[in-house]
Amino acid sequence: MYIEKMKYISLKPTICLFVYFILLSSSVIAGRHLEEKKLWEHVVTVDRLAWEEREGIKKVNKTSSDEDFVRRIYLDITGKIPTYDQMLAFRKAKGVTTRKQLIEDLLDSAGYVSNFSNFWLDLLRNPYRDPEGFNHKEFTRYVERFLHENKTYDKIVYDFVTAEGMLQLNPAVGFFTRDKETGPMDTVNATVRAFLGTRMGCAQCHNHRFDKWTQKDFYETAAHLWGVGYGESFSRRDDAFNFHKGKLKADSRYDKSLFGAYSGHLLNPSRAAVQFNYKSNLTYPENYAYTNAKPKSAVTERIVFGYGDEKVEGKNKREIFAKWMTSKNNTTFSKIMANRLWKRVMGVAVMEPIDDWKDNITIQNPKLFEALGAIFIDLDYDFKAFLSVVFNSEAYQYAIDVKNDFDKDDYKIQGATIKRMSAPQLSDSLLTLKHGNLDAYAKYEDTYFEFEDKLNKLAADYIKEIKPLLNQYRKQYGRDEKKYEYVEDNIMTTIYNNLEKLKELKDYYDFDEKGYLKSAVYTNAALAAKASSSKPASNKMATMT
Repeated sequence: MYIEKMKYISLKPTICLFVYFILLSSSVIAGRHLEEKKLWEHVVTVDRLAWEEREGIKKVNKTSSDEDFVRRIYLDITGKIPTYDQMLAFRKAKGVTTRKQLIEDLLDSAGYVSNFSNFWLDLLRNPYRDPEGFNHKEFTRYVERFLHENKTYDKIVYDFVTAEGMLQLNPAVGFFTRDKETGPMDTVNATVRAFLGTRMGCAQCHNHRFDKWTQKDFYETAAHLWGVGYGESFSRRDDAFNFHKGKLKADSRYDKSLFGAYSGHLLNPSRAAVQFNYKSNLTYPENYAYTNAKPKSAVTERIVFGYGDEKVEGKNKREIFAKWMTSKNNTTFSKIMANRLWKRVMGVAVMEPIDDWKDNITIQNPKLFEALGAIFIDLDYDFKAFLSVVFNSEAYQYAIDVKNDFDKDDYKIQGATIKRMSAPQLSDSLLTLKHGNLDAYAKYEDTYFEFEDKLNKLAADYIKEIKPLLNQYRKQYGRDEKKYEYVEDNIMTTIYNNLEKLKELKDYYDFDEKGYLKSAVYTNAALAAKASSSKPASNKMATMT
């Protein structure tokens, strides 16, 4: 293990080592996200390597105050400032593990899911607007769910790359439908850039001007994901369907209460679907100008990267590429994500830019870069465990000193950097000042996800049931909506029966009309909003932050 290789480093101990030995020698409660001994072994490794790089640094910042730490850790984990009560609760807490306990609590909070879903959706280029019904709220929900469940990094990426089917039954297909208009070449470029940290995109048209990648390399990589078909499970613009849905709402025989918080999910489903044709061959472009392949000839997929497993077996080329990329033997996969997370937390990455890996790239602290990747692997790609290591490190918990100048191109981790609040952080912090604990509004309980699984299954079955009825109706009455005057009872009954099934499902899980569980979740949210608007706590908090 990489940790063992670091034992030869002889450096001046600091308070982190002192805390480390106290925690190992005492009967503290085991860490929630990884065992206590392993946590502090990794924390010490991170701090040792950070200290090693400080030779020649005249000034190192002090450890942050409790107030600064609480504000920082809430912003970095939950994406918003703490409430006044949350700040007071921490200040009243006693013990050497108080900070560690807060870190664990926040990593298990709804705020962590909300905040880091922004990180993932930016990485995956998921658009915020969805006019076509292909890039959709279901994919966003899928991202929130794997964060809530703490799905491991290798499994997340493997499921993305091998995704197939209807979105209702496999929301991971949103990874491909993001590029429906531009095609799988964009997916290849984005995949390599996000998870392997290198920019191959230029090589799609010609040999890369500033890196080793050739056009042949790009096409041999792209061949793994070639054959994607962007289908439509259901047309949201179906005039015959919308005609009957409108008639149903206007018909006094039907219960209007059936149209509620989740009926839109059933009646206006995402139409995204992905299928792969593995017999479809990618070919080199007609204007291919190099002698290593012939224009318009078939491309044979090949792993062009000189690291990771040499041979990988799989049932198809996508699975082979996914297995190769996510293998623990592919250390680049872990190092690139560890470096991304380090930058998000610390403000400065160990390797910059974070997505332009080259063989000759200058890394500020090579040993730390290697160690972060090794730690991520040792923790089995567990995000919360890895972030727990970083947040508990002395390197993270240093205070900010505005008089202590540093060079971002040669940063020695002498202290925390000043980070500008992101737009979501600013927005959620202002809402926190007004409404208190925003996490009370979040639908991140297991019950919500279980319900949505059944709702998606209901929507998928409903699509299969109503599509032949609509096809028959259009065949009989044509496609001009002006001709739609006849109401087909079978279509009306099918819509109504499925709305009834949805109502039974909502009643079973005990949802209110706004889609919240009739439990402490919605009640606490309402009480928090009312209490925050009736007392001046926000003014106190504004002063403290």
